[in-house]
Amino acid sequence: MEPAAAQQAQGNADDRVEVNAFTPTTVREILAPFGNAVAIADRKTPEGRPFVEASFGQLRVNMFFTACPPNQPDQCQGLYMLAFWPKPAERNPQNLAQAAGDFNRLYEFSKAGVSVAGEPFVARYLISDFGVKRGTLRREVTNFVVLAQRFNQEVVSPPAQ
Repeated sequence: MEPAAAQQAQGNADDRVEVNAFTPTTVREILAPFGNAVAIADRKTPEGRPFVEASFGQLRVNMFFTACPPNQPDQCQGLYMLAFWPKPAERNPQNLAQAAGDFNRLYEFSKAGVSVAGEPFVARYLISDFGVKRGTLRREVTNFVVLAQRFNQEVVSPPAQ
């Protein structure tokens, strides 16, 4: 075996495990290596659809299952990750919306905004069409958490100027 191939074969086992659909179980498996750094809770929307809430310290990320075939809730092909914050009382709504728009221009692979209730949010959508490695999904979640923390620092609670 070539050295590079041997090294890859010994690599992270999650880089060999395919995820073909998003469910509460597959999301828990993606999050498991975070250990105590994440608190995981199963939740339901008001309509009764399951989602997973993952808390990384003060940051809460809701993970919604989308693109599910009719009557097959365990075959969802999409995962919508959403982090949001309470409406910041000290921020002017127009300035907050402008800051979210600026953030969108810098980070085009996500969506940032302000809800109609004035809550700032950042979101990202992942797909599992044709399967994706669990390790890749974990890196996607890690990147989203870092992005959400940056959104909090730059948009929600920027340093006073």
